[in-house]
Amino acid sequence: MKLSVVFAIAATLVVTLSSANADILLQDFTSGPSGWEVKTDEVIPGGSSSGALFVASDRSYFDGTVQYQPFIYGPGFVKIVGTKSFPDISSCAAIEVTINSPVGYNGYYIAFGDTVPAAASAIPFEWRTDIPLQASGTNGTTIPFAAFSSSWNFGTGRIDVPCLANPAFCPPSSVLRNIKFMEIWAQGVAGQFDTDLFTIKGVGGC
Repeated sequence: MKLSVVFAIAATLVVTLSSANADILLQDFTSGPSGWEVKTDEVIPGGSSSGALFVASDRSYFDGTVQYQPFIYGPGFVKIVGTKSFPDISSCAAIEVTINSPVGYNGYYIAFGDTVPAAASAIPFEWRTDIPLQASGTNGTTIPFAAFSSSWNFGTGRIDVPCLANPAFCPPSSVLRNIKFMEIWAQGVAGQFDTDLFTIKGVGGC
């Protein structure tokens, strides 16, 4: 089943469930990115991508440039990492990400895990998926947990084996109950990215 179909089914389910249940706020970037930091591809030889994270007005901004990296034969990455004990979202059906990109950057991923990566670790063990951005604005994008996978390619950022193809790579409930870090990546697409960050929530049946 294509991810676009999964997103459509999940969105319908989430709308139905949300009418009777409350969302769970994981991060409110409108009040600042406290507890989050920028990390780049400097952990790989020759890494030269750069980025910044700051708050202004009613949102936080994650901006920078992803550069081509000869060591991985492709564009590198810049990411922001939030390290803390996040709320239990094991009762939810999906994550809702509210961000937009005024410059139309198309290389965003969201990820989470229950074991904080070592400071020098280039490849964290995590569950991730791409963020299909909405048009500019503050509309949230609903991403079902079935779209996340722990089988992904570090060079490109793309998922190798989807959760729907092999449940062994799906995020288990034990992880959703015990998230210790979350990440938003700009990866695998060279160029400038400008990101308006608003919120991340657990949604659907929570």
